[in-house]
Amino acid sequence: MSPSAHVTKNFTFDEFGCNCGTCSYADGYQIDRNLVLKLQAIRDALKEPIRITSGLRCFDRNQLSGGVETSFHLVGKAVDVVCSDSVRRHRLVAKALDLGLTVGISNHFIHLDNRELAKIFLY
Repeated sequence: MSPSAHVTKNFTFDEFGCNCGTCSYADGYQIDRNLVLKLQAIRDALKEPIRITSGLRCFDRNQLSGGVETSFHLVGKAVDVVCSDSVRRHRLVAKALDLGLTVGISNHFIHLDNRELAKIFLY
């Protein structure tokens, strides 16, 4: 597969690759498929693109990003997305929670992850 191969109709593997660009996670193939299916469901509901700013992370990139040692980004079960306006943020958060995702809300991004017990938190 090429790095731009689709994992769903609207997401490609490389969108989930580590931002360091050089580690074994850079191609994005290790992303959790169930997480991506839920992201696709959110995108379908919003009828708008979702921009991934951080998906998989290697240990070094996670440290640079301020991630915790147990970050779900390290195992491909988390993404951070940009969502600028409040109405769209509300719709995205509501749909993510409806799908059983954990949601972390920051002023600059929304964290979504696929842990076993969903929760919501603020940064």
